[in-house]
Amino acid sequence: MNGSGLYSVYRNEEAKMLTPKTMTILVILLFLSGSISCVEVGDMEVDSKIVELGGAETVVLEVDMGAGELDIHGGARGLMDATFAYNVYKWKPRVRYEVLGRKGLLKIRQGHSRGVPMGSTKNKWDISLSEDVPIGIKINFGAGEGDLDLRQLQLESLDIDMGVGELRVDISGDRQEDLRVDVDGGVGSATFYLPEHIGVRVDVDKGIGSVHARGLHKDGGVYTNEAYGKSQAAIKISIDAGIGSITLKTKGSDYVKK
Repeated sequence: MNGSGLYSVYRNEEAKMLTPKTMTILVILLFLSGSISCVEVGDMEVDSKIVELGGAETVVLEVDMGAGELDIHGGARGLMDATFAYNVYKWKPRVRYEVLGRKGLLKIRQGHSRGVPMGSTKNKWDISLSEDVPIGIKINFGAGEGDLDLRQLQLESLDIDMGVGELRVDISGDRQEDLRVDVDGGVGSATFYLPEHIGVRVDVDKGIGSVHARGLHKDGGVYTNEAYGKSQAAIKISIDAGIGSITLKTKGSDYVKK
């Protein structure tokens, strides 16, 4: 296999299912093939970005982050108030916002680099969003740690595609409308904090790993809470997991291992 072929394998979605040992071997092969090089690690850069809502009545947020720490929560005065800290210049995020009719589209993309950083890297995004506008969120997260505290947002949909790492998602806040959540995970762990008084159904299609539930009933790969089918609004979550653990917790419930 030539260098370009190796790189194609590395970039393919199936790479999410590789073990750490296999990933290490693949990186070594990429070095030996000459298809990737080193990326310079420099001084810490901190960028701040404020985005106003404009005339939009609903918003879709698309986040594309290769590796690092991702925090998303409410509290922004406008549409978004974010801070980006990184020490690889090529990772500088690009932020673009446009309003088409009554719908806003906010895109945040990590800068690309084909090389492997040599040294200690840092890439942390802290994103505050408006609590006053309905918003759908799509996240493509390669590797790292994600902390999504979405309790206060008017969340319409959530779509997460994560490769390797740890993910925490809190959607336990009050809501009047249904919510659909789709999660495609590779290797790592994910914890979901769920409401007790709003109906919740979680469908889990897992590979190698475990599922732990708190305050939910289990029927095969389906988990539901007491309020499911009774409340006005419902949350439906679909999780396609690879290797790792999934923890489901309803607020105020006792821990039960399944």
